[in-house]
Amino acid sequence: MYSVDDLRTFIAIVEAQGVTSGARRVGISPATASHRLGKLEAALKLTLLHRNSRTVRLTDAGQIFFERTQAIITDLEQAERDAGGGTSELTGHLRVTMSPWILSRFLLPALRGFQREHPQLVFDFLAVDRFVPLTAEGQDCAIRVGQMADSAMVARKLCDNHRIICASPDFLAHHGAPETISDLLDLPWVCLPWQRRLALRDAKGRKRDVTVGSRVLVSNSDMLTDGSVQGLGLAVKSRLAIKAELDAGQLVEVFPGKLWEPDAPIWFVVPPEARSGHKTRVFGDMVRKVFRDMDSGD
Repeated sequence: MYSVDDLRTFIAIVEAQGVTSGARRVGISPATASHRLGKLEAALKLTLLHRNSRTVRLTDAGQIFFERTQAIITDLEQAERDAGGGTSELTGHLRVTMSPWILSRFLLPALRGFQREHPQLVFDFLAVDRFVPLTAEGQDCAIRVGQMADSAMVARKLCDNHRIICASPDFLAHHGAPETISDLLDLPWVCLPWQRRLALRDAKGRKRDVTVGSRVLVSNSDMLTDGSVQGLGLAVKSRLAIKAELDAGQLVEVFPGKLWEPDAPIWFVVPPEARSGHKTRVFGDMVRKVFRDMDSGD
C-alpha cells in the first residue's frame, strides 16, 4: 500500500523533472524518493515514469495519475489549512501565462518581495502574446488583456486599459503626422503577426476594417514597443504598456480616438477547476495589489 508521502514525492519528482531535484524539494534523499516511487508503482501495478540518470517522463498512465493525484493533494492541503492544521507556506510550482510586457513591467519588479515571503514556491512564467488555453496547456492562472470572451473562466478585473496608435517623434518628423485613414494606410507599421487587420472609426463614426502595410513583423509585445521607439513604424499598443515611453516623450499617441474598440482591460483569470487554489489565490492577491498600487500612483 502507498501513503500520502509517496504521492507527494511522485508529484515533486514530476514537477522538478528529476528524482534528485524532486527529493530535494520534499526534503528527503534521492534513494528514499526512488524507493517511494517504486513502492507506488508496485502498489498500482503501473509504470508511471520513464526515467534515466538525467530525466523523467510521464507514461500515458502516469500522466492521468499525476493530474488526478495533483488535484487530490491540493484539496487535501487546502482542507488542512481550513482546519487550522496546515502550514501557510506555499510550495511547488505555479504556472502563469501573460503578455511579455506585463511580466517585464509589472510582475518581475514586484516578484522579489513575494519570493521572500514564499521561498519554496517555484514560478513557471509563459510570457507570450497569443491566447493560451489554460487547462489544455497546464496553466494555473493567467493575466489577460482585452475583452473577456471565454465565459467558462473565472475572471477578476485588475484595472482599465486602452489601446492606442503610437509612433516616435522622429518617425513623425520624417513621415508627417497622419490625419486621415488613408494617411495611416500609406505609412509603415510595426506589427505582431496577427495585428495587420485593424478596425477603425471613420470620419462619420462608422466601422472600417483595414489592412496596414507592415514592413516589420515582431514576435512579442516588448519588441513591438522597441521597434516603434526606434522609429520603424506606427504601432498599436496598450497605453499601460508604454506609459514610461509616453511620459518620457519617446512615443506619442497618433490619430487619437480612431480605434474601433480601444478598451482592453486587464484581468486575472483562473480555470474553473483551479487545481492549485491556495497558491493561485495568494498570488492573485499580490497581482491585484501591484495593479492597485500602480493605479493609485504609489
